[in-house]
Amino acid sequence: MHREETPRVVPSQRPIFRLPVNTDFLFLDKKGDYSARTEKKRTKLLQKLGFLAGFLEEGETVVFVTTGCSPFSTVEQLTIGHLWIMAIKRALFVFTNRRILHIPTTGQYEYRGSIAQILYQDCRRLYVKGSALRAEYLTGRTESFLGIPGPDRATIQRLDIVAPEPAEPSDCPERNHLCPSCAQVLAPQTAACPACGQAFKTAAAAVKYSLLLPGGGYFYARRWVLGVVDAIAETYLLLIALVALVGAALGNPQAAPVLALFGLLLVIEKVITIYHAKKFIAEFIPRDPHAVQPPRRAPSDPYAASSAAERTQTLEQLLSVR
Repeated sequence: MHREETPRVVPSQRPIFRLPVNTDFLFLDKKGDYSARTEKKRTKLLQKLGFLAGFLEEGETVVFVTTGCSPFSTVEQLTIGHLWIMAIKRALFVFTNRRILHIPTTGQYEYRGSIAQILYQDCRRLYVKGSALRAEYLTGRTESFLGIPGPDRATIQRLDIVAPEPAEPSDCPERNHLCPSCAQVLAPQTAACPACGQAFKTAAAAVKYSLLLPGGGYFYARRWVLGVVDAIAETYLLLIALVALVGAALGNPQAAPVLALFGLLLVIEKVITIYHAKKFIAEFIPRDPHAVQPPRRAPSDPYAASSAAERTQTLEQLLSVR
């Protein structure tokens, strides 16, 4: 005899790894159908985001999560290489019913201690173009986040994100970094959080280490592989320049052109190192990563604080899915 299976009923709003999650779209594939494979993949990403519970506001829920890359400049791409820059700029993007949380990560999508937010009300437009998630801010500036997986692009394209009502733009309507210890919005080039005192690495120190030590800027920014490669290259250029300097001092006429060439290459190498290091430091790297304790302000019941009308809203209502 054939026995019908009882369908598994899963609530659309439920906590996953202490995160309040709406699964209406989270576990859908690019065709808009539920996929067990997609659920497994997204659940693995959520598992890496347990620290995020303290950053979520009361009534805020996670509706989508994907991978991609932090923004990078053309100069970074040309001097580091496209594939390498895509690897070292990996990030997670968490869509909630209020904002996008941008989380720079390691190559294995582990938390690096930095986090930023994009409020929906700070954007003129959020859309996918090619492999990039693009954010057009009210300031007129546009940022591109490359490397969004193909199936995830299809889901994001179905989302027409609308800011919650009422919601006013922030003082700086762009992507803003948050303190990893207290979630305070940080002003650019802040050396320490004004709310909790969390100290961050500074551009001035990055320049100092870049000038004094081969690969020092990368090591200071905790980019170890880049630091080793740069240290080898700088040491080689420095040794050749020193040998040429000694030769020129001893009167060797062929040493002067070599000294000029390798001296120039060393200067260019230092300038590139400083440029890269300052870009990395702009992500607000904690001075002591072991001292970072994520904020603990998530409510015990993420849905208890929301009104009955908010609890009955569908994801289509929250994100105006067309």
